[in-house]
Amino acid sequence: MSNPILEIKDIEKSFGANKLFDGVSLNVSAGEVVSIIGPSGSGKTTLLRCVNLLESYDAGAIFLDGNEIGYSTVKGKRRAQSEAVVASQRSLTGMVFQSFNLFPHKTALQNVMLGLQKVQKLDKEQASEVGKKWLARVGLSEKFDSFPAQLSGGQQQRVAIARAIAMNPKIMLFDEVTSALDPELVNEVLQVIKQLAQEGATMILVTHEMRFANEVSDKVVFMEDGKIQAIGSPHEIFVERKHPRLEGFLANFVV
Repeated sequence: MSNPILEIKDIEKSFGANKLFDGVSLNVSAGEVVSIIGPSGSGKTTLLRCVNLLESYDAGAIFLDGNEIGYSTVKGKRRAQSEAVVASQRSLTGMVFQSFNLFPHKTALQNVMLGLQKVQKLDKEQASEVGKKWLARVGLSEKFDSFPAQLSGGQQQRVAIARAIAMNPKIMLFDEVTSALDPELVNEVLQVIKQLAQEGATMILVTHEMRFANEVSDKVVFMEDGKIQAIGSPHEIFVERKHPRLEGFLANFVV
């Protein structure tokens, strides 16, 4: 792998008196697919939200493509960036959430176009062209004019993925994107993510879909109690299972 496109260095974060992260570090290379697994409450989603600058953190640094994001550190002093800078930096990451977060009064195409027009300043015709391309790529070429209420949960999540990837982010972040879906709709969303992985997208997936993580990942991270307890290839994590806590966690899943 090449030099990391994402570097998380010694992140610390507390919620009141409760310390969640005490020096979490993780590197992700361009084109790499990293899955983060672990029990609920282990800090997986919070870590993604720190990368997407939706959560503050108390110490450490995050670098995207070599540049520190969220904060600037000068002579050892750390200072939060302005809202305008943070908004610009956030556009470099594409995040897809458990809930679809679509605007109900806008069509699928209008939902995808919005960021292209507001953030990237594309005109309506350009934004429409890009939006239609990505909706077609996620299998929704016949749903451009459908409103979210007219779409299934799987279709809504695919619109959300198209909206994020259309912004051409440096890294995609997926936070339990199948957890709100009926079981029969899960596979259609996972197939879209698998296709993006095969095309070389850089991705971090927080997931409970162990079989999928085993299949699609270059690297798997096991988190528990706000710490990275184990990290390795899918074979090392899912087959060798050398860490005792990892063995206990995976006993609940079919991989």
